[in-house]
Amino acid sequence: MSKNHKYITPISNAMKTPLKGNINFIENYTNWSLEIEVKWNKRMTTTTIKSRKLDLKTDFLPCKLSLFRLFTLLSYMSYIRSDSFSFYGTRSAYSDLILASPATLPLMECKNATIKLEGKHLIFSGGTRKKDMKSLSNVFTLNERLMKEIDLLHSKTKKRVV
Repeated sequence: MSKNHKYITPISNAMKTPLKGNINFIENYTNWSLEIEVKWNKRMTTTTIKSRKLDLKTDFLPCKLSLFRLFTLLSYMSYIRSDSFSFYGTRSAYSDLILASPATLPLMECKNATIKLEGKHLIFSGGTRKKDMKSLSNVFTLNERLMKEIDLLHSKTKKRVV
């Protein structure tokens, strides 16, 4: 992931003057509609990407992947230093894809990261350091990779039904 994502330029331009603020925009990406909200303060940037799959006939089964703070804290206290994640909701082919995807773990390294499937939406929320535009760019790139994997699974399941 060498160069910055195309959304980084408007975000970094908006972040230049105020110490805190937010920017919202809506973009279309293949058969997805992206609602992007970026909030920032002096140190942190919180990004929420709400991706709606436009060609989905039925809703995703609801599920949520987030950091399991208690086990992570216990592992850090015992010097093992590993992160634990919790999964809530209904298991489906799409939730299994999110759990198995190589894009998920780097996304979950963001501060207070969550990945949800809700209705026809894939929702990512997480924080990065304000000055770290490369990590913010990686968030958008990894989210797009996750959307492509969901598209691939959707096309495979659509062919099986027909």
